[in-house]
Amino acid sequence: MSPTSPALRHQVIRIYKELLYLGRDYPQGYDFFRARLHKAFASQKDLTDEERIRKGIERAEFVKKGG
Repeated sequence: MSPTSPALRHQVIRIYKELLYLGRDYPQGYDFFRARLHKAFASQKDLTDEERIRKGIERAEFVKKGG
């Protein structure tokens, strides 16, 4: 098992912050959104396969675009 690259870690943190920022206008409230976002990211925290991490980033980008 190799540690994930710092570039991927940076991308994950960046998309998390972007989604968190967008969540301030969420209809059910920011606190609800923040808890759900944290749970979604925390459930993937043990991923080490870089390809699966990239797919997760792509999924988050899709969500960000309102897909």
